[in-house]
Amino acid sequence: MMTYQQGGIGHRKNYNGVMSRNRPWHFRRQKPGARPGGSHAPRSHPAAHGQHPPHPHRPSTPGAAAYVEGVLQLKGTFGFVLSEDPKAGDVMVTGPGLKLAMGGDRVRARVTSAPGAVRRAGEIVDVLVHARQTVVGTFRRMGNLPVVMPEDDGPMVHLADLQSFVPHVGDIVTARIQTWASAQKAAQGVLTEVLGPRDAPGVDLQSLIRKHELPDAFEPEVIREADACGADVPDSAWPQRETFFNQRVFTIDGADAKDFDDAVHLERLAGPSAAASGEGGWRLGVHIADVAQYVKEGSALDQEAYRRGTSVYLSGTVLPMLPFPLSDNLCSLRPDRVRLTLSCVMDIDPRGQVVSARIVESAIRSARRFTYEEVEAVLKGEAVPNVTPEIASDVREMGALARLLREKRFGRGSLDFDFPEPDVVTGLDGRPTDIRRRERLESHRLIEDFMLLANESVARSMRHHPFLYRIHEIPDPAKLEKLHKTLELLGIQTPKHIDPHHPLVLQRVIQASAGTPVQAMVHLMVLRSLKQAAYSPVNKGHYGLASACYTHFTSPIRRYPDLIVHRILKEGLHAQARDAHWKKELTAIAGHTSRRERAAVDAEREYLDVQKVRLMESRVGGTFTGVISSVTNFGLFVQLNEFFVEGLVHITNLGKDYFVFDEARMTLRGRRSGQAFAMGQKVTVQLAAANVLKRQLDFQLLPAETSSPQHSKDVRARGHHPKDRKHRRRL
Repeated sequence: MMTYQQGGIGHRKNYNGVMSRNRPWHFRRQKPGARPGGSHAPRSHPAAHGQHPPHPHRPSTPGAAAYVEGVLQLKGTFGFVLSEDPKAGDVMVTGPGLKLAMGGDRVRARVTSAPGAVRRAGEIVDVLVHARQTVVGTFRRMGNLPVVMPEDDGPMVHLADLQSFVPHVGDIVTARIQTWASAQKAAQGVLTEVLGPRDAPGVDLQSLIRKHELPDAFEPEVIREADACGADVPDSAWPQRETFFNQRVFTIDGADAKDFDDAVHLERLAGPSAAASGEGGWRLGVHIADVAQYVKEGSALDQEAYRRGTSVYLSGTVLPMLPFPLSDNLCSLRPDRVRLTLSCVMDIDPRGQVVSARIVESAIRSARRFTYEEVEAVLKGEAVPNVTPEIASDVREMGALARLLREKRFGRGSLDFDFPEPDVVTGLDGRPTDIRRRERLESHRLIEDFMLLANESVARSMRHHPFLYRIHEIPDPAKLEKLHKTLELLGIQTPKHIDPHHPLVLQRVIQASAGTPVQAMVHLMVLRSLKQAAYSPVNKGHYGLASACYTHFTSPIRRYPDLIVHRILKEGLHAQARDAHWKKELTAIAGHTSRRERAAVDAEREYLDVQKVRLMESRVGGTFTGVISSVTNFGLFVQLNEFFVEGLVHITNLGKDYFVFDEARMTLRGRRSGQAFAMGQKVTVQLAAANVLKRQLDFQLLPAETSSPQHSKDVRARGHHPKDRKHRRRL
């Protein structure tokens, strides 16, 4: 058993998503139908999904290097090299060098623009690392020459060998690159798969899986190892473990969930048992599936889990990290079944402070499988079938504890962004029939609060040993200074200086924007100013959670870093610590799993964009009401009321006036008419086009229904009186 005592430490909320290094899109007015970067996709804002073009009017950094290295973001006839040096800035690249690389490649570019130029420009001189070995695209013929036109607008690939396939022009295909492009010739490849016509059922999903090189099948050896673990836990497996069979342990998950990797129980401490935590404290048990008991280091199961790094969730389809015999059965904490777990048991005082915690190998028998909706009903005092009075009392007590923990976190500066999530409803054929806003319930917050507490408690118990942390470094002061200036122009109350070491300041900024037309925009700007969360063997703290020490412990079924954390913990419990081994291995594990996490997020976002376009393509020509959700210098993004989708009204479709973009206030205003468009403004639009290939929706503005935008002075007044509410994060 591992134990520790602590005092005065707050617990911060977990940011499971990837924090994007997103930058705003800025382009001059373009011709009708032109798109910055080739596509705009139906999203809340272009940058939220990985679009990173630099500001064209930003001067080059004095004394900037003549070469820049970074990842290429390809936009057809041009692209952007996302500099790895924040001080150097991104570079727009054009010319023949683009034929050498594909989107996602790490490249080296020579800066050709003069110092002080309004836009840093250059050309690719070398590809340092190719992002992938395969390409997905549309099969075409250039005369008699078969080629693939990549979906990401990359350079075409000549097919030297069709093998035994007989593709039709227009089919979606995959090809393996054999010879990379040079200045003299295009890339050469061999056809590896014909997925079928673009509109055929399942092709959207399969093409995205191939494009992102996501594993969608397990090798026979991996399946054999999973099956060999058995279908249930034998009685001989748990006598040496601490059992919680007499506690009211239960799971809380989504209605469609199958992999239950966490369960909780709560005891109210009183009398002598409350000596450590104080009269009226709690003992909270967070029980996590003991995946490491079955997935042994170096096994085929382990190697495949490492390769995948994480499970990927694609709107109703899951690509699991572990085979279903483990993820959906033996490691899933099903009700009324004995399951092996690793438990973090915490004593908490009446102030919400963890005063002691212990980590033990354990066994549980879940008393109930709750859905979030059922727990929400119990918290509201409503009757739920098959819930005993004792369990209902536990749930209500958990609600009280979760609120206390949350208030304590927010008081220390934990950031919580209020970005709504989509809920895709699909028919029997897998095509979307509706996309709704997913409501965030108190029951969601409850389970998040408890998982955060366990993650931080585990990390603190291992701070003197080699360990794998979830880190979020402090923001770049220059980005915070730019954020500060923009917030002042928007009328959002801010201190004179945003200290990068104190997230409480940013949390107050988020609160100050509550209820204003610019709330979503402020949340986005704060998000852009932050760095990306990642895994690391070096504890650098977690800025977004205002936590000095944090890890991922609670999801070993779907995240490989959690499995590593479990292995290290179990070795310590058995006095078999391998400090030298983990010092050597953790850096590579952290880097690989961070990259796999980002790849999963990119794929999930892109597939959601595809689903949004598929939903709307049968509705082209329809009229919809909506709200302006983002303003750029190339047009307006509009969020529809009827469906949770967004599209672009291009600046050329706003009327005959010449519209000027005010970057500071995020508005577009006509020079002659004075007509202005701003965040939060109600509009009526007509869907002009839905392009699945480019993942984009085009709207036409119907001006008769537009309303006046909120003026900045009104925003300022509301900024001085923020509503007392908490905001959801989406990092």
